Amino acid sequence: MKKVFTFAAFVCSFFIACNSQNTDTVTTTENENVKTKKISKRDLTITPANSYNDIFLDSVSLADFLSKKTLPDSVTRRMRSFYNARNYQYAWFSSTGLAEQTIGFWNLHNYAIYSGDTSLKDKALQKKIDNLLEDTDMVVSTTDKAMLNTELLLTQHFIEYSLNKYEKGFVKRKELERFIPIKKENVMMLADSILTKKHKDNKYFDDVNQSYKKLREELKKYYQIAQNGGWQIISGDAKQFKKGTVSP
Repeated sequence: MKKVFTFAAFVCSFFIACNSQNTDTVTTTENENVKTKKISKRDLTITPANSYNDIFLDSVSLADFLSKKTLPDSVTRRMRSFYNARNYQYAWFSSTGLAEQTIGFWNLHNYAIYSGDTSLKDKALQKKIDNLLEDTDMVVSTTDKAMLNTELLLTQHFIEYSLNKYEKGFVKRKELERFIPIKKENVMMLADSILTKKHKDNKYFDDVNQSYKKLREELKKYYQIAQNGGWQIISGDAKQFKKGTVSP
């Protein structure tokens, strides 16, 4: 993933001579262009047929949520970019309940609060997720406004967590958007992308997260086994195996 923004800092004398109105116009236009570049384009190739989750929200719902919140521009832009990248597919829920990644992130979220990051503390959201974790018969409807609000709050906290937890530059915006599965993809291709990806700025997740580093090392072992044909299939007609049984 590449995200390189280069700004020309050299100002020639004839630009200084321009009137302030023209200078303001150029600056405004440049700022608008930068903001546009920092928002991923909507990926219309994502459909219910190939999406990871089976329910979608609409852009109006996100706009309405953001209009009622007082969030930093960095969070607002990233939320728009996040849902554009997944064509407004739900990130944290499917129609049958919580997605697997929701539980993983919520554990990280709670640990961050336990470690002293009170900026992520939200008693109402905590209570809601705790109740959902106990609900084994949950069905998620796209018309359920409370569930939609929970979906968007989780994304807000996910982005705030990444901005607060890691040094600027370690977690790229486009990479963050793909931490949460978007499409049904070939597992070997995904593994290869994780193992071979390089950053030009020499900032790697391995450097800031030892758990990630160790998982990546183990992934490489399993990936090589799969590339070599996987494990040999164990054949046998025994109906039961007991401890101490010896057999080819």
